[in-house]
Amino acid sequence: MGLKTKLFQSGMNAAVQAAQSPKTYAAAAQFAPFLKNGVTGAMLRGSSRNATVEAVAGVAELGVHPLVERIGAGMLTAIDFAVGQFASSAAVRADVTRVVRNELDERALERQVVRDAAWKGAARGAVSAIPAVIPAAGTAIELATAVADQLVRTVAEARMVLALAHLRGLDVQQVELRRLDILLVLGLSAGAAEIDGDIIRVQDLEISIAELQSGSIPPEAALALGTAVGTDIVASIAKRRTAGVLLRLLPGGMSVVVAAWYDWRATGNTGKHAVEYFDVVAPLTDASQSARP
Repeated sequence: MGLKTKLFQSGMNAAVQAAQSPKTYAAAAQFAPFLKNGVTGAMLRGSSRNATVEAVAGVAELGVHPLVERIGAGMLTAIDFAVGQFASSAAVRADVTRVVRNELDERALERQVVRDAAWKGAARGAVSAIPAVIPAAGTAIELATAVADQLVRTVAEARMVLALAHLRGLDVQQVELRRLDILLVLGLSAGAAEIDGDIIRVQDLEISIAELQSGSIPPEAALALGTAVGTDIVASIAKRRTAGVLLRLLPGGMSVVVAAWYDWRATGNTGKHAVEYFDVVAPLTDASQSARP
């Protein structure tokens, strides 16, 4: 029996069991089509994702906005923590991977770094979803561990971006520049930022790729830019990650499977956008001789 079939059956069973509550049944009935069509499709399409979030929130009788706020509140702190505490260790790990996997070229080495981070994310996601299968654990505990996992994932993704920056020859000790890199990568992966010719656009703010390439942005200006784009980027990311949090409330052991898959795919997607970002601001062919700090 495939994953899609199991998800559909679990969703329908939950809907039937909820029949005694009209409000809960109505929400479950909304959620069932997304299970039938596949969780992947539901999460890839913006309209489906929004409906999925609202439907699962209705089943659990939860408010979406408080969850978005809880996830978003700690993200900038998580990024700052990663840059301040793990920049050096991320560079060391990247160098170790380069030595251990010396048969890989630079492009393959980056894919390996992203792959390693994605599999670690899957393991972390699975562990964080365990409370959902423990009887009487309670929705509050399930949500608390899920929200905590999203913040830990932010730190892990920041470390991955730092490792890729180091492989491109960038100085990971340039805290504000690397913080800006991380924010822009996360923004690209969440659809909150886009590369448009020679600029990166976040809402109405435009950041020159030439300045990013040269590293000529003063630390205070980089901090101001990071602060300016951070609010919009974090808000967009928090809304998307709320779907991943709520999907952990699926019945039975499916929550563990979904959490592992969600974190694996999301981390891999961030890694893909990180490589695309550095291909623009620090091309691989120039990485060894980069003039950017």
